[in-house]
Amino acid sequence: MLKAKKESNYTKGIVPVLITIFLLITGYALYKPLPEGFTISKWDRAVMHVVEPALRVAYYYPSRMFTKPSNMVQWTRGALNTLSKTLGLLVNTHGQVDIKWHKWNETPVKVYRPTNNKTSTDGAVLFIHGGGFALGNVDMYDSLVKRMAYEMKTLFISIEYRLSPETVFPGGILDCEAAIDHFFDFGAVQFGVNTSKVVIMGDSAGGNLATVIAQRRAARNSFPKLAGQVLIYPLLQMADMQTVSYRYFHSRLRGYALVDPESVAYYYMFYAGIDMDEKAYLVPSVISNGHVANHLQSEASEIMSYKSVIEMKHNYKNHSITERWEVSQSYEAQDLMEPFLTNPDFSPLMRKDLSNLPPTMVITCEFDILRDEGLIYGERLKVSGVPTTTIHYENGFHAMLNFHSELDEASKSVDDIEQWTLNAINNA
Repeated sequence: MLKAKKESNYTKGIVPVLITIFLLITGYALYKPLPEGFTISKWDRAVMHVVEPALRVAYYYPSRMFTKPSNMVQWTRGALNTLSKTLGLLVNTHGQVDIKWHKWNETPVKVYRPTNNKTSTDGAVLFIHGGGFALGNVDMYDSLVKRMAYEMKTLFISIEYRLSPETVFPGGILDCEAAIDHFFDFGAVQFGVNTSKVVIMGDSAGGNLATVIAQRRAARNSFPKLAGQVLIYPLLQMADMQTVSYRYFHSRLRGYALVDPESVAYYYMFYAGIDMDEKAYLVPSVISNGHVANHLQSEASEIMSYKSVIEMKHNYKNHSITERWEVSQSYEAQDLMEPFLTNPDFSPLMRKDLSNLPPTMVITCEFDILRDEGLIYGERLKVSGVPTTTIHYENGFHAMLNFHSELDEASKSVDDIEQWTLNAINNA
């Protein structure tokens, strides 16, 4: 009996030790030092040293195990949808925001309305979520939008557009426009807003859709005019995947759970209606710019002409950037992508006339492969005479606003966005 009791105590004692050893080994295996300048406060870096490996385990590594890119999309959707439920838990609106789902012209929208319509403005914000056209949903951005609606005391409408590969270009645009048209038709009566005081806002692929919608409304001279647009690390082009920010990723950020060139290629091509389960072999050519036909290169280069200015201003703490590598041409990829690369509804950076656009805020982050296209678009807007505010977060990274409750850098960005948006609404 005594011997059995000793063995039991031994077993109970060894289990915690084994668990501790396992966790230490796992932590050591997953540890990757963050680049210099990646977030600035000690708290933010500590958080990201936990979050980034967790993201690698949850979706990045598993998604690379699928042979079909469509299965990779499905896994990533599920993983991110689950993980998003653990974020933003500290957001408390103190019962001051009413949240209801509606369906406007067959497009679901989630409306965030200050309780008893106690708004600080008579305007509104149209929010379009990101996710590479294939990921994300309104609920994933619920805490962020809820926070902004509460802190700004302003009506927010978050749009649930259909995703690719199930719904391809221009389906997402049309979904958003259908909902927005309904709002402009009925918003004044239904919510008591002044429809000339509406700001459109989106992040990443949502920034693409927001940009496209603003451009299309400007081209049609639609009324009411938008009071402003907020573009948060927007995805704007696919004609140059060897910008400095892309090349920096290859040299320093490969293997981190951050937006990577291969994923952009997959998601953008899914959005274009290309069956990437069959055409995955094209991706290596695409990320070298081998998908750009010769007769499109001069047009693309003209639009990207500000890249030299961008390269001089931002150098990743003097980290050396690799030179552009040899283009691996793919005539098949060129044929498939030709209808899209200079189509401004697909790649809004390629629109030549930007003069009639509303006041704009462009948010960019240093550790983001989309950094350069956002910086270029901001410069082009300024040259075109559009009142433009550009804020570049030298310690920020793509999708950081999804951690607005957890990271100081992201929370500061939300504050900046709120202040600019309120000014745009009040000045309209």
